Amino acid sequence: MQKAPANIDWTWRALVVDDDPLDVELLRIHAAAMRGPHLVLEVCADPDDLLPRLRAATPVDLVLLDYRLAGRSGLDLLTAVRAAGLLVPIVLLTGHADIDLAMQAMRAGANDFLAKQELAPMTLARTVRYVMEKHLAERRLAQTLQELERSRDDMASMLDRLRLSVIMMDERGQVIYVNNATERLMQFNAADVLRARWQTLYPAPPEMLAKLEAMLHWSGDRREMVALHFTLPSGEQRWLDVEVHDDPRDGRRKILFCYDVSEVHDLRAELAERAPTSGLIGQSEPMQRVAHWIRDLAAVDSTALIVGETGTGKELVARAIHSASARRDKPFLAINCAGLTESLLASQLFGHKRGAFTGALQDQKGLFVAADGGTILLDEIGDIPPAVQTALLRVLQEREVTPLGETTPRRIDVRVLAATHQNLQQLVEKGQFRRDLLYRIRVARIDVPPLRQRPSDIPLLVQHFLQQLGHRRSPGDPAVLRVSRAALLALCAHDWPGNVRELRSAVEFASIRCRRAVLQLEDLPPEVVEAQPNPVVADLQGDERSRIQQALEAARGNRSRAATLLGWSRATFYRRLAELGVPEQPRRRV
Repeated sequence: MQKAPANIDWTWRALVVDDDPLDVELLRIHAAAMRGPHLVLEVCADPDDLLPRLRAATPVDLVLLDYRLAGRSGLDLLTAVRAAGLLVPIVLLTGHADIDLAMQAMRAGANDFLAKQELAPMTLARTVRYVMEKHLAERRLAQTLQELERSRDDMASMLDRLRLSVIMMDERGQVIYVNNATERLMQFNAADVLRARWQTLYPAPPEMLAKLEAMLHWSGDRREMVALHFTLPSGEQRWLDVEVHDDPRDGRRKILFCYDVSEVHDLRAELAERAPTSGLIGQSEPMQRVAHWIRDLAAVDSTALIVGETGTGKELVARAIHSASARRDKPFLAINCAGLTESLLASQLFGHKRGAFTGALQDQKGLFVAADGGTILLDEIGDIPPAVQTALLRVLQEREVTPLGETTPRRIDVRVLAATHQNLQQLVEKGQFRRDLLYRIRVARIDVPPLRQRPSDIPLLVQHFLQQLGHRRSPGDPAVLRVSRAALLALCAHDWPGNVRELRSAVEFASIRCRRAVLQLEDLPPEVVEAQPNPVVADLQGDERSRIQQALEAARGNRSRAATLLGWSRATFYRRLAELGVPEQPRRRV
């Protein structure tokens, strides 16, 4: 493994064991589009070559192993690798998500699994980073323990080699050791905090500290990672994921391992800033295609058609094109063509002269004249009446408009964008939309994806909406800073028929109900969270095995739902099922 260039976190050598050239090429495409870790892919098409390749002098950091290989099962190959004592991280690739196969893979020694149907640059990067960072942390910890066995005097230097903050406390909760990484992360000197209470190290909200204190008193199998967020005296923001462990030499003393995840939150903020407009957020592949189209269309004045379901953000796309174009300093005007009568729509678009029709009490110049030099968006253009379609076609062809009641046309310089949730080609076939007008407005076309096709963007959107809604909190209520894992999983699992607009309403609903700094599962609208008995993680009691069984019972045998109730990922849930030997429960209808 080697240090990567400045624009890449790490470079890892990954051996792909797959005899399907198309799957290998698809994996190459996703790997090339990844943000963060950089994969150098090598292909092993013959399964019998895997063990010799792993034993070769050239190191391999990661194995991406296909489950279905010609004449051999990926599970058998995985078992053979582990039987040979090779500890290289292995991710099993499957065609579809399969619970039983996932459990078999974990028992056989896989570090994680990934369904090809869910494969995308973001999921691949997240899986690779998780597997490699966990593997590296375990390897570093093993090296540290070996050094500690040789000499206790080397303990401090070994801990400082780890890229995480380490804090040790005695049975009274007083700090007895912090490593150099902690000093750098928290911006204090170790001498100033020794013998102080551990709570004084973190200027975090009380509810976050209370959850961390609870972890100190719970047994190891019940402990969960605790998220802390606070501002340092220097003004820097810190987001930490904290794990609690017992001191192996004295169980009354505790060790806190603090992982700095501020970079993840900084990346989210950077993505939001890079978005063409404050409301157009997403790093998924479909949204990247939209962003490319926005950049291309901003450089020209061509008419463009923006197509997408209701609530996907078609107007935001139009505003983004305008904001990135040379017309950005001129007006951007939008009109919703649905529901307006023929005369009213024509008056709004083209203007009218006083007395042109009943009720025309004064001159009105119309949107085309008002937007001169800028951009006009004709939203829901499929609902324009036929007579107005004819007039609009002439405006697009001649670049001039004649207000109602006048005979002299006026020259205009307007960039026209149109948007619709309908299939205009079908409207043409039904005789409800002019074919020549369709060709005029569809010079270029942007398809805005529905939210269900880009669930990886939901965490970014949720965080953005929370920031937008923060100023609306009642005095005395803590700001909602983040979303719990269980709530986020529920949000990501919802279909969102109303798309981004519905998601924003759901987040606003939840933020109104929430009285804590962390939005919980029970704060979400009922249509997002199905009615389940004991839906809150805090209601699940007992040891980890008992809580898993309670979650399965509450979820009526639905393992994905049970993982959500526990606040775990599916991979973690299946892994713990296999390790604890929890019997399978039949899935029942709700």
